Amino acid sequence: MQTHHAHGEGSSPVLYGDTLIVNWDHEGSSFLYAFHRRTGQQLWKVARDEKTTWSTPLIVEHAGRPQIIVSATRRVRGYDLATGALLWECAGLTDNVVSSPVHHDGVIITGNSYYSQAMVAIRLAGAKGDIGPPPAPSPVEGMGGEHVLPNRPASLTISKKAQALIAEHQLDAEATFAGMGLVREVDVIRHLESRIAEHEREHPTPPSPATAGAGAAALEPRAARGAVDSAYPTKSRGLLGDAASSAKDRGNRSVAWLAWNYFWRNWLLGNLARWAPRGVILPIHRMRGVRMGSDVFIDPTAIIETAFPENITIGNDVRITAGCVIMSHIKAPHYLRESGLVPVVLRPVVLEDHCFIGVNSVIMPGVTIGKASVVASGSVVVTNVPAYTMVQGNPAKVIKQFPRPEDRPNLS
Repeated sequence: MQTHHAHGEGSSPVLYGDTLIVNWDHEGSSFLYAFHRRTGQQLWKVARDEKTTWSTPLIVEHAGRPQIIVSATRRVRGYDLATGALLWECAGLTDNVVSSPVHHDGVIITGNSYYSQAMVAIRLAGAKGDIGPPPAPSPVEGMGGEHVLPNRPASLTISKKAQALIAEHQLDAEATFAGMGLVREVDVIRHLESRIAEHEREHPTPPSPATAGAGAAALEPRAARGAVDSAYPTKSRGLLGDAASSAKDRGNRSVAWLAWNYFWRNWLLGNLARWAPRGVILPIHRMRGVRMGSDVFIDPTAIIETAFPENITIGNDVRITAGCVIMSHIKAPHYLRESGLVPVVLRPVVLEDHCFIGVNSVIMPGVTIGKASVVASGSVVVTNVPAYTMVQGNPAKVIKQFPRPEDRPNLS
């Protein structure tokens, strides 16, 4: 089996009378199988022009004839249960079909919601051959308790996520998205962004005092400068003010101690770690305060927490590659901190034994990378990584699990 997204097979077998139906859609050659429930004998096998699908087939009776309904990326299809013959097919869905079709009063309803959202309703009466995509695939309200979206005009279909945004921002969907046919979440987001851009053009934000030119500031009316100042209520404290604040964060230390600490650990040792031969990089990081085990590799271009290196713990046999950033603190500008928008974060980071941190990855404060785990290149890790796993992405998510030693067969 050739899997997609490393999820494996997710479709369940379906039993109808003495016939067991198995849908086998994957990245290789796909088939629909029928087996006898008691003997396991293959009754028929039908090739399918489909890639990976996790949808479970649905078997319904229509006009006294049972048929198998299978939702997939390229087509929703109906097959004869007895022979496997294709009865009808209909386009309209998109990639990664997971949900299974449902049946009500002679109508099949099926959908998907991964890269984009789609839903189609197919009336079984008269369904024959290639019936093409529905001209107006709008769900119908009130079908025996099924949870579906409200009716829309035939020219407009709105995905569930788009509908939530439209309701939240009280948009007139018919007027705003007239003529679009299918309204997706991204369409609503783009409309909202255009509204924000238009508002900013009509009501420009005053420039920051930090970026305003000195000559222009001198020519501004005093009232205008006051309006700009009121938009930025928290002023910079200057170099000494910042230093005093940082010294206080380190346990009410003095500014002199902070200056020495910055010169010794941040500037001198930090620069030595970037330029020193590989054999002395680890002792330099230990002098900075980083706690680490044996057989560790740290690339010279990696940044291992500049302000609080003592909060970093690295186990044995750990590899930290080029361009990685491992940080145990976040300190935003004064206004963001004091207004509570972005609080100060100071949390330890732990890299357990045998883990590997790929090129240009970022490990955020408070994260523990579990034993024998891999962080794929370019990932941003914001939550703990379980042992014996591989994570990837921004934010990083588990994409693979490695076998633990206790789960491996004993070959001795």
